[in-house]
Amino acid sequence: MTKDKIKIVSLDPWTKHLGYASFAGTELTDSGVKTIRQGSEKVIVEHTLQVMSRMLDEKRPDYLVLEKNNFSQVRQNFRLVRTIIAIKQLARKQGIITYEYDLRTIRKAVCKDGNANKRRVAEILITYFPELRIYLQSDKTTTRQYHWNMFDAVAVGMTFIRQHVNHALPIQYRNFTNV
Repeated sequence: MTKDKIKIVSLDPWTKHLGYASFAGTELTDSGVKTIRQGSEKVIVEHTLQVMSRMLDEKRPDYLVLEKNNFSQVRQNFRLVRTIIAIKQLARKQGIITYEYDLRTIRKAVCKDGNANKRRVAEILITYFPELRIYLQSDKTTTRQYHWNMFDAVAVGMTFIRQHVNHALPIQYRNFTNV
């Protein structure tokens, strides 16, 4: 990796799972889902911050990009809002610039359709990142739903890249089979 490539960590934050992806320039270098310890709001926020602190220390991103929370008046949402605030504060303390994107903006950037569903977003993403195909092929609905968090995080990162990093070139993918 060259020094001129910016590093990005993108997130799909929730109170049970945290989808994440990291990029070096336009190259997807890592993606997955972290399971968040359940309990009181304090337990959820603290565990999320532990996970994020390790991730930010390891990946050293220049930018942290999140899917914007648009849900309101849901009890779980209050926990999520507090979790997102804590994540952004952690990033700010480390000097990491933070961006948030609305769901429709993300879907429009990836699929050219702000109303695209999660499956369509995932199908488009695997055309750029074929190594993600395995996560869409599961027979179990719960397993696919778990991985939607990862696909959403990759889509958030792709949105940032398309808007801020490289307007002309398509996203490149890393061929994990040759590593």
